[in-house]
Amino acid sequence: MLLFGIALALLSAKLLGYLFEKIKQPAVIGEILAGVLLGSFVLGRFSGAKFSMAGYSFCLTMPDFTSELFETFGFIGIVMLLFISGLETDFKEIKKTEKTGFSTAIFGVILPFTFGFLVGHFFGFPLMASLAAGTIFVATSVGVTARTLMDMHALNTDVGVTVLSAAVIDDVIGIFILAVVLGTGSPAFLTLKIMIFFLVTLYLGLRVISRVMGGFEKIKTAKMLITVSLVICFVFAVLASEIGMAAITGAFVAGLIIGTTSQSKKITDDVKTISYIFFIPLFFVWVGASINLSAIKDVGLLALFFIPLAIAGKIIGCGIGSKIGGLTSRNALAVGVGMIPRMEVALIVVTTAIAQGVFTGALAHQMLAVTVLHVCVTTFLAPILLKATFKKEEE
Repeated sequence: MLLFGIALALLSAKLLGYLFEKIKQPAVIGEILAGVLLGSFVLGRFSGAKFSMAGYSFCLTMPDFTSELFETFGFIGIVMLLFISGLETDFKEIKKTEKTGFSTAIFGVILPFTFGFLVGHFFGFPLMASLAAGTIFVATSVGVTARTLMDMHALNTDVGVTVLSAAVIDDVIGIFILAVVLGTGSPAFLTLKIMIFFLVTLYLGLRVISRVMGGFEKIKTAKMLITVSLVICFVFAVLASEIGMAAITGAFVAGLIIGTTSQSKKITDDVKTISYIFFIPLFFVWVGASINLSAIKDVGLLALFFIPLAIAGKIIGCGIGSKIGGLTSRNALAVGVGMIPRMEVALIVVTTAIAQGVFTGALAHQMLAVTVLHVCVTTFLAPILLKATFKKEEE
């Protein structure tokens, strides 16, 4: 039944992902929808039902796409997703806009985080849950924005370069906040441990990992570098977990380090192939299947505050940061609009918070549902608002 479930999940995710790509929307939305359809509130409702056809009767049995095994595959998926994010973090992008990129990212983190925390506080969330809500607000995914800017031939403009460089800095700061909020132990001690972890792993990693990769590169056997890279990723994830941090933080740091080596170009495509063919789609199917559709009717007021404030936080925060960095008011507005999409990292934050007991019970279902809804809304809105902003500039 497990193998049948995996096959069904992968095929459904890919087909629906393809359909969404055809209408110029991210495949991830289709993959989440596949999980919703396969979950207990749609096709899963028919599990155990008896059917008769042409004189034969049979009992339909649907796999449990929220089982511990599927959750484990999903966990590997988010670890590899953060590993890829680290591999693809290009510090050269940061240097392109230095002051503007940094000020955009800093304000684009502070204001959304504050808004998210205040939303949680307003709805009576526990302290840690309010902090986790703020962390969801911080996450930015500029894949949709980058594609829109490319279509408009505006990727190399001040707006395009600022968005890309700010997104890199945004990711690094966001991972640090994620590690603090979802780690275990007192915040002050945890922050110290995280800083030490980053400093030690980056210092030693930058000195040692390139030699390790170079050594294994000399061993002429199939895909040795891929194997070693994944081993380093998982070891860093375990180390992070052992000192009270989220395992995904370690995976991100491992990706950052390996991304600086000359071998990274040889392994990135293969790592992405392994991840996007198998583990990452299973993560999004698991997310979709975990959504309690009956909780959606209870998220109306929460969504009314959550989604507009998350969008406003990015537009205002990044806009102010870009303006301070020297961009014109209209360019600063365009940067703010370009930073509103949320996707993988927002889903990683909410699912990790649920797994670690930060969001529990009905709140867990509501936060997962509203985060998925927020991902869909911002993904749809960003290209429309960005094109409108640029039309105003052209006038």
